[in-house]
Amino acid sequence: MRYSSAARCTACEHRAILERRVADRLVAESGRILVRYDCPAGYGVHVANPNFEHRGSRVV
Repeated sequence: MRYSSAARCTACEHRAILERRVADRLVAESGRILVRYDCPAGYGVHVANPNFEHRGSRVV
């Protein structure tokens, strides 16, 4: 699966919609720089870099 060709989530700023195992692999390969989180709309999971991304007043 290519991250760039993954389906996108319209509820979460068009983030890639991932399966948990794929997201876990991306987190591991990033050296845990990325974090996995459940889509609040229930479409799967997403990954984010909390050092650069902020959602409202809280870091992802």
